[in-house]
Amino acid sequence: MKHLILLTLSCLFSLSTIAQPALVMQNNVTYLNMMNGLPSNFVDDLYTDSYGFMWIATHSGGLVRYDGYAYRYFGTGKSDMTTHSNTCHNITEDRFHRLWVCFDEYTEVIDLKTMKTIVPKSTNDKLRHLLRQLSVKVYCDYKGAIWLVGRSMITHLSFDQMGNVHQIRQIAYQGNTPDITIADINHDGSLWAAIDGGLCRLVISGNKLVECSLGAPLSKLHNTFITSLLRHQNHIWIGTWQGLLRYDVSSNTLQTYRHSNAIHTLSHDYVSSLALSPNNQLIVGTLGGVNFYQPKSDDFSMWTTDSKHHPLSSNFVNCIAVDHGSIWIGTETGGIIKLNPRPLQLENFAHSTEPTSLSANAVNAMYAEADGTLWVGTVEGGLNRKAKEAKTFTHFTTANSSLSHNAVSTLAADDHQNLWIGTWGGGLNLINLRTHATIQRLKLPEVYARLTQFIGALCMDQRNQLMWIGTNDGVFAFDLRRHQLFEPFKNCRNIRGAIGATIDKEGFLWMGCGTGVIKIDLKSNHKNPRIFRCQHMTYKLDAPKSGIIDKLCAFCQGRDGTLWLGSNGYGLYKRIVDKHGNQHFKAYTQRDGLAHNAVRGIVEDAQGMLWITTENGLSHFNPHRETFTNYTTNDGLLSSQFYWNSAIKATNGTLYFGSDKGLTALLYHQPTKLFRGRLRFTRLLVNNEEVGADSQYLCEDIHQAKEIHISEADKSITFEFSSLNFSNEEQCVYSCRMKGFEHDWIQLKPGEHSMRYTNLPPGDYEFQVRCVSATDDNNNLTATVHVVVSPRFWKTWWFCLLSLIALLLMGRYLYQQRVKVVRRREAERLMKPIEEALNESEAPSELQQRIEGILHVQKKMTQSKQRCYLTDQTEMQAKQQPFMDRVMAIVETHYNDSAFGVMELADQLGMNRNLVSRNIHAETGCSTSQFLRNYRLDVAKKILMGNPHDRNITEIAYKVGFNDPKYFTRCYTKRFGEAPKKSLSNDTNAKQEE
Repeated sequence: MKHLILLTLSCLFSLSTIAQPALVMQNNVTYLNMMNGLPSNFVDDLYTDSYGFMWIATHSGGLVRYDGYAYRYFGTGKSDMTTHSNTCHNITEDRFHRLWVCFDEYTEVIDLKTMKTIVPKSTNDKLRHLLRQLSVKVYCDYKGAIWLVGRSMITHLSFDQMGNVHQIRQIAYQGNTPDITIADINHDGSLWAAIDGGLCRLVISGNKLVECSLGAPLSKLHNTFITSLLRHQNHIWIGTWQGLLRYDVSSNTLQTYRHSNAIHTLSHDYVSSLALSPNNQLIVGTLGGVNFYQPKSDDFSMWTTDSKHHPLSSNFVNCIAVDHGSIWIGTETGGIIKLNPRPLQLENFAHSTEPTSLSANAVNAMYAEADGTLWVGTVEGGLNRKAKEAKTFTHFTTANSSLSHNAVSTLAADDHQNLWIGTWGGGLNLINLRTHATIQRLKLPEVYARLTQFIGALCMDQRNQLMWIGTNDGVFAFDLRRHQLFEPFKNCRNIRGAIGATIDKEGFLWMGCGTGVIKIDLKSNHKNPRIFRCQHMTYKLDAPKSGIIDKLCAFCQGRDGTLWLGSNGYGLYKRIVDKHGNQHFKAYTQRDGLAHNAVRGIVEDAQGMLWITTENGLSHFNPHRETFTNYTTNDGLLSSQFYWNSAIKATNGTLYFGSDKGLTALLYHQPTKLFRGRLRFTRLLVNNEEVGADSQYLCEDIHQAKEIHISEADKSITFEFSSLNFSNEEQCVYSCRMKGFEHDWIQLKPGEHSMRYTNLPPGDYEFQVRCVSATDDNNNLTATVHVVVSPRFWKTWWFCLLSLIALLLMGRYLYQQRVKVVRRREAERLMKPIEEALNESEAPSELQQRIEGILHVQKKMTQSKQRCYLTDQTEMQAKQQPFMDRVMAIVETHYNDSAFGVMELADQLGMNRNLVSRNIHAETGCSTSQFLRNYRLDVAKKILMGNPHDRNITEIAYKVGFNDPKYFTRCYTKRFGEAPKKSLSNDTNAKQEE
């Protein structure tokens, strides 16, 4: 904690009024404090981890993580992952995604993957003991080593490739200051340390830490409380309690900067922190505000609580962090001030006491000449002219010119270099754009002069050389050739409240009015040059049958020919024409991301994007992606409330917007140069309760989780996410879908950053979220996580299988029990008459013998039935043998019997002769008799080829079942193509010849 005496002195300090620093004016300023969720306004340190989250060390509020939308608290008793202290000093991260946090009482290490407290592995228990000691600071050098600063000891921890503590080195020091400043100034792993009453360098020598002198003049900084160290180029900046020091490495000189009553000096001598802005400008935090070093003049500009624009919330600056273009300033009593680069490069012109400033009141009309001259009309402020690149305005009012009324409502130029000036209450005026010397009032007949007092729209028709005039009492046309005003269509006086007009590429004039919009065909006057065809659309354009009377007031035709129309209450319309020429309209409203449904102006920029001024903000619309990005005063706009006819484009591409506070010029838009962020999941809720790592749902913290497991019984699951760019979070647009459950992306409203699903059916899904860019189609951030929804246990396969087995076993058991019951009842039925007969018989023994005889006969009958059943089974098995196997078995047995023929085979098979013939023909392709003859001949050939017993042909013929040897010879020759004699073996033939 800072010395109370210094706080008292800083409270008594009075700042001089100086110009606002340019860096502040070029950035959006946001305040984070206890009013919007920060647990304490005393911020001691700020750190961005490797995943993109901002960590905040607070006093009395403990450790906090910020994702751009919400805070996650790690203080005592504030979350499931609680620390043991609410006094947090500073934070750092090692190369293994572990956060080292310094508390008053101890040092804590948090695994960022699981958000759980851990103690890194080491060879002994020394590290655990060191972490329990009173802590002052933690620091990670450029080589990845961690330095722990205790009350009297500095410890150096080096790690192996697995993240285990490889070696521990220590050095003792003496100090009596509330903080110890250390920094790896040389980027080599050696630290500059403000210890032992001075400034020295700590280096590693063997297994020890050694204190080395830095030499003069740095070694002479005795008894100087050093608060911060920073190296920038060839200079080392040293913050102390008695000013700021700059050490020039080349010249070995030391320069001191102190506070004084002169402007452009330090706002306070107590320098608490140093940082470099994104453009490498030195930022100095003090107990008297923030100072920005200006190298050209070698002085400072200050930003304090007394600054006119975006003042600091507290002058007591404790820390400054710079990350991806954003500047974070932590204070002792005001929380955090955040500076973010503006995507819009704006120049505002407002009324002031300067006579050449823009005239007072709302801007109601604008016109830009080709040479860059800008004309601006205000409500009751007259006409203003700003020359190209000028910052001042020339005024034309009823007091210093012939202007008929100071309420200038619309401006348009004709082809004769005349600027037409429409007023609200004073009719029409003209001024020559070449001389712009005098204003002349347009003289009209009395009847038309009365009808043209309140002008809402002017539009130049080059085709017909007409100036179309929309008034509060009708629509008229002025013939520039004849200098006459006429009524261009029937009932033109009934078109009241005209405002806004444009001519599209098809030759139609569109003009808004109090009852919708009129569409005039500028090519329809071929019969009569002063009569045009007009269509009056009084309905809501996208819902003609709704009965709503719309009021169109803004028009813009894009370079692709699309006409855009703005409604005073129903948003933005897109005109769509199909291939048959039929038109319909599509509406975009606040539901789609539009800043407000009351549109005041529409203009297209050089990239084809639309800029829509509304009653509550400026919308930037991408017609291809149909996405909006909205801007307000937080983005540098003069006002968020724009007025009628409030958007035009100059020839050099500059856009001008008119509001109730003045004029805003959009010089250029640079969203692609801004940090897009890193899209992360920030929170997971199941059944409306937050879940973390090592639970039944997650193995890792949600921002690192690859898979989520929930049950069908879980009623809801909610995902929260953030792009972590920490810039205009309320305008971020996200799209989500649960792939596998839904196909289309669901686009959320600007600022919404969560998605909830209820009663998901069992299955495997992939939840996808993307941060949609309205300007860059190829620069969308995406994040995905696999979601597994397991069914209820009675729907799982294993439960169904067990249930089926249980049912089968139960059925079997019930069947067996039923059989036992039936048998018992049958036995009882049989035994009951026997028992009655025995009881009633006079000779029980004889009856007993008779019964035994009957039972014996019954047993014999049962055995006989069993034998019949077995015989039937054997016969059935025989019949179930393949048909040809049975045929071959029978023929093999009877082929040598000459009396065995077709009938005998059928009898053996037990089948009808015709059925046997059909089956044999189906199997062999020949008749039954031929099959038997071929079988016998095949056997005969085998005997002839071997003939081991030297039998003659006649014997062999009789052997195979032929009665006639001659018939055998004919059949053999026909089948085998040779006589049986030739088939005999050579030995047999020789013997027969002998």
